Amino acid sequence: MNEQRAPIEAIDAGEPEALTLHQVCSILELHTEVVCEWVAEGVVQPSGERLGEWQFAPGQIERARRARRLQRDLELNTESLPLVLDLLREVEHLRSRLRIIEHRFLE
Repeated sequence: MNEQRAPIEAIDAGEPEALTLHQVCSILELHTEVVCEWVAEGVVQPSGERLGEWQFAPGQIERARRARRLQRDLELNTESLPLVLDLLREVEHLRSRLRIIEHRFLE
């Protein structure tokens, strides 16, 4: 992994405060236009009605981080990101349930 891309991995999803559009762009090293396109496509969903009011909750920041990594590593287009992100979330959920079942019945 390239050292110049460290800020993408440095996002703390446990951060209790929402971040502004400017902060998200700075952390993820993205142009505002990219994040606006992601919002339009449903990749991320900020609170706030106007661009200047947008706030990104910690879960949305983590989703944006994953989207950035998917685009960088797999060269996914913006239109496919929501589906891929949702499928990854579902896989994580199913793995978690499987671990619970394994713990309950196999130990």
